[in-house]
Amino acid sequence: MSAVVDLHQTEPGLPVEHPWLALSRWGMAWRAALGLIAVGLCIVMVMAVFDLGTADPKPGMVLSLAGFGAPQLVVFVLVAALLGPWLRRYYPFSQALLFGGIGVGAAFVLAVPFEIVAQVANPSPWGGGLLLVLMIAGLPFFLTGAIGYGLAIWSVTRKGARVFWPLLAAVLALYVTLWTLHAIGAST
Repeated sequence: MSAVVDLHQTEPGLPVEHPWLALSRWGMAWRAALGLIAVGLCIVMVMAVFDLGTADPKPGMVLSLAGFGAPQLVVFVLVAALLGPWLRRYYPFSQALLFGGIGVGAAFVLAVPFEIVAQVANPSPWGGGLLLVLMIAGLPFFLTGAIGYGLAIWSVTRKGARVFWPLLAAVLALYVTLWTLHAIGAST
C-alpha cells in the first residue's frame, strides 16, 4: 500500500471561524505593518540597551536604526497585501515563516536595480553596498517579518487584541521616551 502526500495545502490552516480568514488583503497588510513595527522597535531598543554597555555607546545611532527598517516595512506591507490571501491557506506558523522569507527575497530583488544604478553612477572597487547590508540584515529582517506577521494573525482574536494593542502602545511610548531622553541628553 502506497500513501501519497499532497504538499500543496488548499484548505485553510486556521479554523473556519478565525477572524484572520475574513480580513481583506489591506486589513491583513495594516495589521502586519503594526506587528512589524512592534517587533522592529523592540529589536532596536534591545540593541540600544546592549550598546549602553559598550566602551563607546552611541544610543542615538542605534535608536535611529528604526528608520533603516522603513523601506523593508514597505516591502513587507506590499507582500502582505499581495500574498496575504494566498498565505491564509497555511497554518499560522507556516504563514509567518513564508511571509518572512518572501519579504526578504523581495527586498533583495528590489535592491538589485538600485545597486546597479549606484555602481554605474559611482563605481566602487568594494561594491555591493546595499546588497551587502541586506545580507547582514537579512536574518533580523526575516525574524522581524515572521514574528510580526504571527503577531498580526494573533492580534485579530479576542485574547490577542487584549494583549497586542497595549503592547504596541507600550513599545511606541518606550521608544519615543528613549529617543526623547537621548535628544535631551545630547543637547545638554
